[in-house]
Amino acid sequence: MFACLRGTADADEGLCAVARDFSPRVMRVAPGELLVDVSGLGRLVGAPDDIARELRRAVTEADVEATVAVASTQTAARVLARVPCQTTIADAPVTVLRELESLPPGIHVRDRERPYETLERWGIRTLTELAALPAADLSSRLGRRGAALQQLANGRDARPFVPDADVPRFIERLELEWPVDALEPLSFVFARLLDSLSVTLERMDRGAAAIHLDLRLTDRSTDTRVLQLPAPMRDPRVLRTLLLLDLESRPPCGVDGGREISVDIVTIEIDPAPSRITQFSLLERAVPSPETVSTLVARLSALVGESRVGSPRVVDSHQPGAFVMEPFTAVVARDAAPRSDAAAPTVHGLRRQRIPPAIRVNVSGGRPVYLAPSRRGIPSGAVVQSAGPWRSSGGWWLTAATTGSQSPRSGRWDRSEWDIALARGEVCRIFQDRSTGCWFFEGLYD
Repeated sequence: MFACLRGTADADEGLCAVARDFSPRVMRVAPGELLVDVSGLGRLVGAPDDIARELRRAVTEADVEATVAVASTQTAARVLARVPCQTTIADAPVTVLRELESLPPGIHVRDRERPYETLERWGIRTLTELAALPAADLSSRLGRRGAALQQLANGRDARPFVPDADVPRFIERLELEWPVDALEPLSFVFARLLDSLSVTLERMDRGAAAIHLDLRLTDRSTDTRVLQLPAPMRDPRVLRTLLLLDLESRPPCGVDGGREISVDIVTIEIDPAPSRITQFSLLERAVPSPETVSTLVARLSALVGESRVGSPRVVDSHQPGAFVMEPFTAVVARDAAPRSDAAAPTVHGLRRQRIPPAIRVNVSGGRPVYLAPSRRGIPSGAVVQSAGPWRSSGGWWLTAATTGSQSPRSGRWDRSEWDIALARGEVCRIFQDRSTGCWFFEGLYD
């Protein structure tokens, strides 16, 4: 993911200062135009829109006039920076590619404009129309330059991203005399490298936003991994613990879990970010530090797996109980404005069963009349009142290949729900799986 900062040539120094506060990978592509590699800011800042918003805020605070755009490729970011009113490059005019081409400096003006005049005669106005042209026919009429223009219209980069040499890099490398075959001696190597990096970060008032670890194994293969940190930190002990826990949960690629780890070269590079300033309050509850939370989450992930640790989030689906796990971040809960008890509505909570147990239900006239539990702790008895059924279904388009599950019915549901009141006074929800005809106990209302 790349961000493009485009301003005037006089604002070049100010844009460089802003860009280096967000990422050490900065490339100057033109006077007053910079490309910034912001791929390591996803967990620290948020989605691409959030990264663009923070960049615009930093540019405004630096009193610099510039356009900010974030996209998945360098070309797309540069195009969006030239058409800030659009969110995609699909409807951008073809003429925007004039400044993105790599042409010889001595090319004649007539030769420079000839492809655009040809495209205009063809009625090609937007990048979408240019990208839809047959590649072979376009190359036969406009040559290699026509093919290059179509690649740019598709958002593909014409050259790799090469950061400027004057940008400071926080990197340490150590070649071992003897290969390391266990995590314990490897921790001493990490401590030596991270202590030096931590001192450098503290001297420049920076923290680590992400850690890039490269391990060269004895079979000449390289294991590369990136640790995204929830907040800038520079404590070497915390960083070392996070690296060791990641290696414990995910052994280096190419090495079997039953074999010993053999590493002969260790390289650690840190993506810096502005240091975190914490302002505590006497009126709010204290929250754990990001270092403590990161260490705890890493230990739990190594113990139970990364997919089982995080914060649950409800997904946009009608499937009951559907959720996904997101990376956990400690957020200070703000107290809502107090409201009058008289105006508060009566809310009945449903105590759901995490795994609904099977039950036996007698049906008469298409409605449940008696509930018999399959285990202790589930209410039972005659049904005195019922409401339903409410039928819902979905996921019928999913297959075992798309869900990655061994079960062919994973992700599908087809059920009829009932709210029933029993003779003893309990009010609960039950449902019937219409594909199998089995009944299940969903939960009990308070």
